Amino acid sequence: MNVTSIRLTTGASQSPHPVFPSPSMKNGRLLLLVGCVLLWLTGAPSQARGKLEGTVTDYLTGKPITGVSVSIKAIGKGTITDERGRFSFDLPFGDYLLAFSAVGYRTQNTPVRLVDDANLAIELVEEAKQLDEVIITGKTLDHNVKEVQMSALQLDMRSIRRIPVVFGEVDIVKALTLQPGVATAGEGAGGFNVRGGRVDQNLVLLDGAPLFNTSHLLGFFTSVNPDVIADVTLYKGGFPAAYGGRLSALLTMNTKTGNEEKVRLSGGVSPISSRFLAEGPLLRTKKLTFLVGGRAAYPNYLIRQFPERFEGSRAAFYDLNAKLTYKINDKNQVSVAGYRSFDRFRFPEDTLYGWRSNVASLRWNRVLAPNLLLTLRALHSDYAFDIEGLQEGYGYRLTSSIRHRELRADLLYTSGRHRLEAGANAIGYVLSPGERRPAGEASVVNPMILAREYAREMAAYASEEFVVSPVLTVGVGLRYSWFRNVGPRTVYAYQEGVPRDSTTIAGATDYAKGQVTQAYGGWEPRVSLRLGLGENNAVKLSYNRMRQYIHLISNTTAISPVDFWKASDPFVPPQVADQWAVGFFRNYRDHAIETSVEAFYKDITDLVEYQNGATLLMNPTLEADLLRAKGRAYGAELSIQKNKGDLTGQVSYTYSRSLVAVRTTFPEEQVNEGESYPSNYDKPHNLALSAQYALGKGWTFAGNFVYSTGRPATYPDGQYVYNGALVSSYARRNADRIPDTHRLDVSFSRDSRRSKEQQRYSTLVFSLYNLYARKNPYSIYFTRSTTTTKSYRLSVLGTVIPSLTLNVYF
Repeated sequence: MNVTSIRLTTGASQSPHPVFPSPSMKNGRLLLLVGCVLLWLTGAPSQARGKLEGTVTDYLTGKPITGVSVSIKAIGKGTITDERGRFSFDLPFGDYLLAFSAVGYRTQNTPVRLVDDANLAIELVEEAKQLDEVIITGKTLDHNVKEVQMSALQLDMRSIRRIPVVFGEVDIVKALTLQPGVATAGEGAGGFNVRGGRVDQNLVLLDGAPLFNTSHLLGFFTSVNPDVIADVTLYKGGFPAAYGGRLSALLTMNTKTGNEEKVRLSGGVSPISSRFLAEGPLLRTKKLTFLVGGRAAYPNYLIRQFPERFEGSRAAFYDLNAKLTYKINDKNQVSVAGYRSFDRFRFPEDTLYGWRSNVASLRWNRVLAPNLLLTLRALHSDYAFDIEGLQEGYGYRLTSSIRHRELRADLLYTSGRHRLEAGANAIGYVLSPGERRPAGEASVVNPMILAREYAREMAAYASEEFVVSPVLTVGVGLRYSWFRNVGPRTVYAYQEGVPRDSTTIAGATDYAKGQVTQAYGGWEPRVSLRLGLGENNAVKLSYNRMRQYIHLISNTTAISPVDFWKASDPFVPPQVADQWAVGFFRNYRDHAIETSVEAFYKDITDLVEYQNGATLLMNPTLEADLLRAKGRAYGAELSIQKNKGDLTGQVSYTYSRSLVAVRTTFPEEQVNEGESYPSNYDKPHNLALSAQYALGKGWTFAGNFVYSTGRPATYPDGQYVYNGALVSSYARRNADRIPDTHRLDVSFSRDSRRSKEQQRYSTLVFSLYNLYARKNPYSIYFTRSTTTTKSYRLSVLGTVIPSLTLNVYF
């Protein structure tokens, strides 16, 4: 087999590059195609054919490039490179012009003459103009019309550094909320909501391991340092069959691999934090590389900008990342990565909150054959929070935690028009719902320990993506998941015909260690289809079913430090969602402008809802306060995005509804009399405008405008007398809304580089968050004074916030 190295630079004309026969390969074969329909689908006549394969790498680093678009426009064929930078075509002998394009690299054309099977080695050169462009895009310039995947986006980590953010702290989740279908409960709210889903319905993976909390400082910042992240991909639908366990979204983040050439250092300072990053080879060999990054915060200046009710509060947080990668040989690579985050927040009165996350992953990649890759992973993730009561005589410490340990194996096979994946995984959970202990002998608080929960989850999957023709691509996948809640545990039995509560317990069953208390499982099909309508247009459809076996127990709209996780059991079945989506995609001006319209519908069963007045924390009979509900969400998403030129940006608009209905056999448990009502995350209208303009000489101006419908709220709708006291009535859940929110942010940034090859440089970012000092409401709360009820509007960040951030690289 002939191996040819081609360096793609400028678009100078080139003569066809001959690929000569290799003595180790068979000569050309005659392929007899059956039937006119198959002839039309393949577009290939019966003649001698050969396999054209290749690897695309970065010219400077030699690393393979994933997601490069490789197309042959004359015959309408195209593909993208896989994780190893590989691509493959099955073609008739002849002359072809291959076009290679990827974000941040020069788009070039390379003529090839195919006379037998061949293997090409392609080197791409970075695009110097990328210094002045700010984009959020997918894998390739034409990915949105050429790939079968829909409802997905990939962040360019170089671009989000210029997005105006609060206190200059670059934030991955805040960048995602500028995209259609992604929202938050409000300013300063933790987590994110996708297509009307809840925060716990998002599977967030860091190097393959789940993060159970993604927020620092009660939600103001994402807990992952963006400096250490290589890529971020969010799936809102059309989920890969390899993943399950959540209903609404899949967010994958992967840590960078250390620089193979030399040790590189970088760091940054913002008004609330300092960051550092070190990477490079170890032991003077390119085979072993390291990466270490960290971030420490001093946010008390930020807290002083909060409303008066936060006056006197104190906080601190840090996060650390580390990764070692060892390339054993061309077929084997091993990496180990670790992550830790820690937060402390003290309210001015007498309560101290703390939460922490730990993640570890071990990964081995093994090339079994030129087109067959095996990936084995061992994963660990744990999250815990603690609350310390500091009032004299009433001191206590309350803790809760969840631990996830997983083994998984994945196979990837690519060949011409086929991409096949298969694998399996097994997870063990340990959940501690709560332990409360007195702080010292003088405390009058009684100790209380709730029983731990143990569970096992397993799954197996297979999927194929098949390019039937240049017009039609089909993706199909099937996943089966098993779940077992196991002992040791005591399960209560309740009287029949009456609502469950602590007074209707009829008995209890004790289960030994490992004994199954409840089993669940089911099929999770995935289907996607792409129909090309010319070079720049495509229609896509997708369907997927998802199951979620663990649930975040929370009666707040945003993530709070007192939320805890619970496993499915005999009283709490898994949530199940079916989602359908259809979209039209069109590109203009050689893919410089991308447009898309997507519509979706989601049907959910066995949502976890709560009775009015439910007690959640430290409740030994929690199942008595939980209700089973049905949910549905639907909407449309519009995106117009300009990726090239001095002026780039995006307009995204989302209309969506998210509704819940609780219908039980007991009238006293009904919510809103069994009628559908808006979920906590029902925000019908969301608009985001973002623009970036390259001013020249390294300067860039950026601005964002966001508008959102206010989220649902429950206001008092009457009064009644109870034991001689006047009490407000809250009869209709989520029947009201807080006012709409909107905000304008701007920034100016300067990059001191004059070429891509410059190793020592700095970036300076000056930003103004909330430029016109809008007092956006976070919530409306009510207080009673004698016979009068007064309402108050809480705005967390109700003023303009300037910031200056300096980053240095050397």
